[in-house]
Amino acid sequence: MTKPLKIFILFCCTVSVTTSANAQEDNNLAAAPGAEYVLRNAATGSYLMKDGTTTKNEAEASSWRVVTNDTIRYSDAEKLYVIYCDDAVMQLTNSGGGWKVAFTGKGNTTYVMPSTTTEKAFKFRYRFALDTRYLNVEVDGEGKEKLTAAHTPSNYNDWVFVPVLHPKEYNYRITKMERSSGYSNYNIAYRSTNPKGEEIWLSGYLAVPTKDEGGECTADHFLFSTHYTMCKRTQWPTSDTPIDSYSNYLSSNRPIMVEPDYLGYGITEHLDHPYCAAEPMAEESVGMLFAAHELLGDLHRMDCYTEPLPTYGIGSSQGASIILACQKYVETSPKLTEEQRNTIHWVRTNACAGLYDPLATLSHYYYVDKVDVPAVMPLLLLGQLAGFPEIFGETKAEDYFSEAFLKAGVLDMIRSHDYDSEDISNTIINSCGNTMHQMLSEDALDPNSDISQKLQKSLGMCNLTRDWTPKADIKLYYFTKDEVVPHLNLVSVTKGLKDKCLGKFETEETTLGVRHIVACGNFFINILSGGYKE
Repeated sequence: MTKPLKIFILFCCTVSVTTSANAQEDNNLAAAPGAEYVLRNAATGSYLMKDGTTTKNEAEASSWRVVTNDTIRYSDAEKLYVIYCDDAVMQLTNSGGGWKVAFTGKGNTTYVMPSTTTEKAFKFRYRFALDTRYLNVEVDGEGKEKLTAAHTPSNYNDWVFVPVLHPKEYNYRITKMERSSGYSNYNIAYRSTNPKGEEIWLSGYLAVPTKDEGGECTADHFLFSTHYTMCKRTQWPTSDTPIDSYSNYLSSNRPIMVEPDYLGYGITEHLDHPYCAAEPMAEESVGMLFAAHELLGDLHRMDCYTEPLPTYGIGSSQGASIILACQKYVETSPKLTEEQRNTIHWVRTNACAGLYDPLATLSHYYYVDKVDVPAVMPLLLLGQLAGFPEIFGETKAEDYFSEAFLKAGVLDMIRSHDYDSEDISNTIINSCGNTMHQMLSEDALDPNSDISQKLQKSLGMCNLTRDWTPKADIKLYYFTKDEVVPHLNLVSVTKGLKDKCLGKFETEETTLGVRHIVACGNFFINILSGGYKE
């Protein structure tokens, strides 16, 4: 539950800064999931095709999608975009040999600017040195059209975004795209449901190894990673390159890397994160795998439905409990069809120092009356309330904490996402101490109180050590003297699942571990080199 040892690796990639956008009836582009448009030239009325030609038939025109960091409005300055259709990205290029119009897999960015010559239209502007050009339609004397790079602004380089009448119902949208030779990296938003059963969009990071820039996917498996506790927004997978993703660069396995931000992080940072709420977290995280399958089919010519790839799950600390919960969800949830289970094809889980039995862990904290990383307590309580609204009802997180704890503003620190778990823990220790009696209210300390009973019920529902028969292989890493996640978690899950597991069930002590953080770091050293397949 604390940040594992950071491994710094230098590598190079080509970056295109980008977020999804949607055209409304007034032709402003505004963020919206799965938006598609045809692009109509204002002068000719023709529509843009992804092979670099034009057509007069709107029904056969290519459907384009947009990725950008901002929305476009007529009064705004030009913005940087990627405009793409399937695996074709719009670009005007000049590498010194003259201007070329191209639609390829390369992650090229386009300056989109409001037109001053045609109402509700936009120009696509490119620049090489001091030379500025616009994507233009040129018509010859016989009425034939071709795309050119025009010097002069005119209505022949004005384009209108026309919403597709019957768009595909995408389960993902791209919010950032980075394409370099051999890799395509994405931040995506994907459809999910929150713990109340309401539709919501979540975010995550996806890395795809390819034959060339933006080309066919070359991977033969998925590496699905659920991250450790990341309270600060700069740590989230979509904010910074995840440490686990370096397996793409160090390992000969070269997997498709999938890592969700989680509800309450990324694009949903305004919501409380359901920390260690096993089934809600598993359902939300597994949803990103389905979104990745769809994106791979759309952009990288990979059919994950007829030829499923094996999925390997990894996670440490909080991520360890979530990844094991994901395996359980994939194997047992009635919300999934057999076809969906087969498509995911879960083969192995590798987890380190996870909270597999949270109720027993809480009891341990009460018994020793100490939490070495006290940030765990507010995270756990906020998370349970967020993950199980049907249990807690009108109960508030503030009901569980002492007056001294509340005066320190810890809950506000967590919700601000400006502080990491170490900052939060230090604030708790300095303001009230890290014993349970110092942190919690009288009602929370009373096991028979209403709020304690609710907490015990929700934590009992998060127990991953019982009530299922694992089918895939499981390997659990641990550190006997772990000061954050008690060793009893490993004992409990081994006792509950080892004899029932239909695959291999293995455990291994991280012998280099001297603390929780070092044990997790040691785990990642093993994982980054491809050890998750052993």
